[in-house]
Amino acid sequence: MHNQIHSEGAVRHAEKRRRGTCEFANRIARISLETYQSAVPESHRKVQKQTCVAAIVASFQEVARIRSINDEPNRSDRLQHTEDTISSYEKLQVMGLGVGTKFLSAHTLQDELQYCTPYGNRIRDSHAEVLARRAFKRQLLEEIWADLQGASFKVNNDYIPILERVGPNQYDNNETSDESKVTQNTSKRLRSGFIADHDKNIRYKLKDGVTLHFYASSAPCGNATLKKFVKMEKEVFDMSLGPNQWPQQLHSSIAAHSLRLGQFALLVKKDGSTKSDNAEEQVDYTVPPQHLKTANMQQKTPRAKTWPYHNDDAWCPPSCSIANFNKGTIHSCSDKICRWNCLGMQGSLLMILLEDPLYMTTLTVGRKFSRAICQRAVCCRAEGFQSRNGASKYRLNHPALMETNVYMDETGTHSMEGIKAIGQDASFDSSNSCWVWWPVKASHFGCAECIDGKTGFVINHDDTAVTPPLLSGVSTSSMLEMLRCIGLSHISSTLSLEELMNLKRKTSPDYQAAKDDLIRHRVFQEWCCRYR
Repeated sequence: MHNQIHSEGAVRHAEKRRRGTCEFANRIARISLETYQSAVPESHRKVQKQTCVAAIVASFQEVARIRSINDEPNRSDRLQHTEDTISSYEKLQVMGLGVGTKFLSAHTLQDELQYCTPYGNRIRDSHAEVLARRAFKRQLLEEIWADLQGASFKVNNDYIPILERVGPNQYDNNETSDESKVTQNTSKRLRSGFIADHDKNIRYKLKDGVTLHFYASSAPCGNATLKKFVKMEKEVFDMSLGPNQWPQQLHSSIAAHSLRLGQFALLVKKDGSTKSDNAEEQVDYTVPPQHLKTANMQQKTPRAKTWPYHNDDAWCPPSCSIANFNKGTIHSCSDKICRWNCLGMQGSLLMILLEDPLYMTTLTVGRKFSRAICQRAVCCRAEGFQSRNGASKYRLNHPALMETNVYMDETGTHSMEGIKAIGQDASFDSSNSCWVWWPVKASHFGCAECIDGKTGFVINHDDTAVTPPLLSGVSTSSMLEMLRCIGLSHISSTLSLEELMNLKRKTSPDYQAAKDDLIRHRVFQEWCCRYR
């Protein structure tokens, strides 16, 4: 690790000055940070000024296009209709928000396995990006539940559902005239597993004109913060783009000239509780997961000499290590976002109810943004990914990458006196409190849910533990229970890891086939079963 020596009294801004890409990126950042400020108590925000915030935002671009068509002179009737719907057309809507920088230690995960507690009770990874995606998934389940109940979905007067049904209507013709009867009969069918067992054609998709946009207040941990192997350039703000427009970027292929030095390497979040000197416990990254082995698969022969980047993790970004080095078991956010850009942000179990995977259209980053590095980290290193076995709906997605000049903390400074390791001058609060928010959560309880990032359970807002342990609404177990409520009666909310993997393989075979194809990719083959 390289060090820098700073003079006495040296300070730096908590957030370096930056130019940004366009006004749309700033709008995404503003609405995300406004939600953060309204959802997380001020007492915590004052202490956690340099935490990480992430959000998934829905944009209703189609409405804006219709408005421009109808906005014609001498057409007062059509213009009046347009004015009534402008708020919908230009709307940005936060679908899920995450705040945090913590994750479970390897010892906690080992204890969970040792005592055979159900997998998914705890939130394993409480980094902001992961929590935002979990909140997004929970909100989608809430929308689907409301629709299958036959009830109108209302969080508040401003919320607009982003999904629409593309399968057959589950109500009989003689039911639709009586709303109470619709709800009663539908609930009875849901309880009996009607949706899951008798009408597998019911599916949902994004409404026309709705796009999804990811925001991160800082570059995702892992490869996106590895400032090597590429030339970095500052952003130039594009004044030609309107507030509802984002750049149309073509991602050119990246020359894989430094693979042996870790150019595309998968990284894990460094865990101080683990050791790296026990070679017997290390996992051989050359061995494919058991379910990927086939009779005609040629056995890999171990390399006579490992690539240099496998020898140590001194070259890694701060807080990260290499996979299978016994310094962590949870993959970096860069790795996870890259995977989401191959398989979608919805995950496996939601594909039971969705027509197509849901991909981000743009990714907006605040601190530490470099377009070239971000491009490599979140999508382009997966070049060559192609799903087979009939799972052609899965593809490599290349989102537009944008920087925002909207700051999360404009006034703070950090002392830089003395010797500082390059990249380790960020100052995150020592509190274990992490936060997750989704629109339905806000409508019921008003503010975000507080999670202890070191236990994975919900805690009180004063950081005291809840007894007995309370599961988060975005935990795997909670969302499995939500699927049971929707009508997938064969799903249990208390499963072991092996049972959960078998359930996913049975209920979402196309997704799992695409996932298997991804694991065969030259980069993702190091994502062994132990880290999924």
